[in-house]
Amino acid sequence: MATASYSKTVFLTGASSGIGLAVVKRLCAAGWEVWGTARNVSRLPVLTGFHPVALDLNDPENIAAAFSAAAVESGGFDVLINNAGDVINAPLEALVQNGLRAQMETLFFGPLELIRLALPEMRRRKAGMIINVTSLAVQFPIPFNSGYSAAKAALSSCSECLRLELTGTPIRLVDVQPGDVSTEILNRTKELNLPECAPYEPMLAHARAAEADKMKAACAPEKVARLIQKLLNAGNPPPRVAVGNFFEARLATTASRLLSRGMVERLQRWMYGLK
Repeated sequence: MATASYSKTVFLTGASSGIGLAVVKRLCAAGWEVWGTARNVSRLPVLTGFHPVALDLNDPENIAAAFSAAAVESGGFDVLINNAGDVINAPLEALVQNGLRAQMETLFFGPLELIRLALPEMRRRKAGMIINVTSLAVQFPIPFNSGYSAAKAALSSCSECLRLELTGTPIRLVDVQPGDVSTEILNRTKELNLPECAPYEPMLAHARAAEADKMKAACAPEKVARLIQKLLNAGNPPPRVAVGNFFEARLATTASRLLSRGMVERLQRWMYGLK
């Protein structure tokens, strides 16, 4: 298989921990130059080949300024990896007025703005790759994580549309869908405990406990990083790829294709203790 012709400059969001940090370590060790972002740059690693970038995905002006400055410093990016995550655990009824819009900015509108900024240079270079790290929640929406599930599904759908729109160009776009990954995300999850949450008990408590239990079988972030490195070196990467433990990456994705949505929902109710 032919290898891709990218010149090893990467712009990566969410580089301070989890999947992003694992990708940074792997690519920098392989000689890539990585411009990685976080709201607080003091949380970013100090590594040869790594360049810290302060970025707030909820601020379009900051996105434009940070990306433009990094692009000048790097000479232009061949790869954009949208990886930053943000999880708010609450019923949709409570979430609508308590963080949903900000979550959509972080997980959907911010990544789309970075794509818009990255594409002109990729077209000029006649090479480039965009990797959108979405989630298996695209196929299996997570109860009480509707904002996260919706934003990742929206980004996944836009990825598919953009691939079609990029027909005839050398720019490649891959939707990477991780399942549960052993990162700090569960500890950083914002749990809303508002009056609107009360009618959903005890299901809300059961779902939170099930999510914590599922994380015990989560794969390491290095597994996702290895996949991303493999995609970067592929001449013809797949449009969408799932990654996780055997159940998630193989059995669950097969079930999503073969089972009716009603059957999938019954399976999810059982998994999350919803009665």
